[in-house]
Amino acid sequence: MDDSERPAPDRYRALADATVAEFSRAGYEGASLNRIVRAARMSKSSFYHFVGSKDELFDTVVRMLITEVAAMWTPPAPAEFAEFGARAFWRHVDELLEQLGTLSATPALQHLGRIFYLPGGAEASGARAELLTRVRTWVSEVLRTGRASGAVRDELPIDLQTDIVFAVLRAMDEWALAGGTITAERAAVAASAPGLVLRRLLAA
Repeated sequence: MDDSERPAPDRYRALADATVAEFSRAGYEGASLNRIVRAARMSKSSFYHFVGSKDELFDTVVRMLITEVAAMWTPPAPAEFAEFGARAFWRHVDELLEQLGTLSATPALQHLGRIFYLPGGAEASGARAELLTRVRTWVSEVLRTGRASGAVRDELPIDLQTDIVFAVLRAMDEWALAGGTITAERAAVAASAPGLVLRRLLAA
């Protein structure tokens, strides 16, 4: 979908809300375009003007959410984590997680979190796969920076360490999103707990 085909903001929000709710409830394979159309209160002709298939809808909504999140927050360059040595590395991690905790209160990031880990369907390609690749590359580079500064242990393979980080963050995301709404208490725990867990597992 190019900018000329992008729905108006209110219609986009209704479409994103309906898409995320349906995919979260039914999974990728079980999601129904008809239920999404009804929930978004769109006519079928309007809907199919924007997207033509489930794959295209999923990819379009993910790209919209990624753009919305990127407009609010940009991850720091991996090199920034090494500016003041090993001790500062974990302080930067804590600051990053605090920023993400604040951002988790926004609808865009909550929506993205709910469909980020859906099994099957669009995971192997499209916007979600591209995002996963970018995030994984960024995490790997941050870990390499931490290893070089002495903040992160280096006896484990870097790809295993990256998997560990993803597993911890995924567990925290899914816990925070359980029940459909991130409460202030869950957001606070989700912001602080990953740093504690990752230190235990990875700190030199």
